[in-house]
Amino acid sequence: MELVVFILAVTLVSVGAFWLLGTLYGLIHRPAVYFPVSLAGKMATAAVLGAWFFGIGGIILGTLIFNAEMKKRQDYRRWPTIIAGATVTTICTVIIYLAVLFLAWGIFN
Repeated sequence: MELVVFILAVTLVSVGAFWLLGTLYGLIHRPAVYFPVSLAGKMATAAVLGAWFFGIGGIILGTLIFNAEMKKRQDYRRWPTIIAGATVTTICTVIIYLAVLFLAWGIFN
């Protein structure tokens, strides 16, 4: 039962972190960018699985997904989008890592 609670908590923190930082990016970016929860879920999945299987690959995969979604916009610019995606993914990956440590300590201890 503890494992189910742990997985649900990590999922909630992961998607929440990506959605929150993506929304903050969307508010700063002009014109404003709508950042859906589905994109946050894709990026969170890519970051967690990529980090699990490939180490630094989570940041790369998350950035690639972010870049692919932003290419659909008419005001797309390559390097600012890649830098923003890498920044959001890196910060969220650190948040996920710390959340996993604290949640594991709290749930399994």
